[in-house]
Amino acid sequence: MTQLSGPEIKNSLRKLDYPLCAKEAIIKIGQLICNRIPSLKHMDLALDLMAELIFCEIDRRGNKRQSPLTSLDELQLLEILYDYINGTSNETSRNAVFLSLFSGTTAMMRSKILGKLISVAIGIPAPCVLFSASVWMQQLGNTSPNSKQLAKSLIKDYFILSPSSVPKLSVLPHIAPQFTANFLTAVSNLYFNDGNKNPILFPPTNLLEMITLWVKDNTGLCIAAQQTQSSLPPGAIAMEATTPIAGLLNWTILAPLHGQTSELYGKLHLGLLNSILEIQPVTPPRAISAAHLLQPLGNIIRYLIDYQRKCKENDNGIDKQNRLIENAELQLSLDRYAQAIQVALSVNCVYGNMDDFFYQLTQLPPNRLLHIVTHTHKSNK
Repeated sequence: MTQLSGPEIKNSLRKLDYPLCAKEAIIKIGQLICNRIPSLKHMDLALDLMAELIFCEIDRRGNKRQSPLTSLDELQLLEILYDYINGTSNETSRNAVFLSLFSGTTAMMRSKILGKLISVAIGIPAPCVLFSASVWMQQLGNTSPNSKQLAKSLIKDYFILSPSSVPKLSVLPHIAPQFTANFLTAVSNLYFNDGNKNPILFPPTNLLEMITLWVKDNTGLCIAAQQTQSSLPPGAIAMEATTPIAGLLNWTILAPLHGQTSELYGKLHLGLLNSILEIQPVTPPRAISAAHLLQPLGNIIRYLIDYQRKCKENDNGIDKQNRLIENAELQLSLDRYAQAIQVALSVNCVYGNMDDFFYQLTQLPPNRLLHIVTHTHKSNK
């Protein structure tokens, strides 16, 4: 390690023009934070170098800069970040630098650069960069605002602005399965959300097609992020990945209730059921949270209340329960819900408070398959 002090390191790098100062700074940052046990002093210096000389967020006095990076600066920075991360062979060092560059406190501020970096890594592709991005999503939470912001950026780049590039994404699960799984979890939380305060959003058709293809052709994809231990710097605690299974089931279960009649939802549902069947039993289970599996409940109940209100306004003497049984959309939704529950229980991959889970299900309207599933659970207790 160099004997130069922090101020001396900063001053030597400040003499260089951008982007050369950023290129040299990231090398120095790697040396500072990838020591066997980096000191707080070294970590603070590394963070200062990032803010001032890489992302140009502050000036040499620590004051916030008013002018952001130019488009040319951003392009040059992306090349520097890509070359450094992709060229760092040590996985732990690579992840340590990546996590520091886009830490929880700065991730949203640097989300534009991060989104472009991962978009480039997908397009090339660069498995090393994507794996570090997967570790980042997992450590910050793959359902966190930061992960969802990254997912939005990638959806915009590939599925909205450049739909012609979508077919090349079909191989992404083979190139970076952990990243793809964490990306799926983040994406699953962007659509068919609560809708109580905001309008329900539905996935673009080309995104739904690609996700259906991924899940259908790769039955182990949904749990891929739980199958690999992240290589983290000393002292870091590995965070458990949330699988996308419950979030994507939420799509397939709610689709009929919101007029989403595409056969892709049925294919995705079948793919998810096959994926669940492939999950190997572990003790304790960790693939699907019971709380997450309750995600469709509130939406179904709101649909039910609205449907009953409309029926009351057009009352023609038909029995209320018969109306619910004859509602094809509602019954398809409940059938899919019951199928998912039954398959998940059959491989013992649901964790959490199961008594509360089944109690919550009693709020749902009558459905033959759901009744069989809940009755069987009570009988087996």
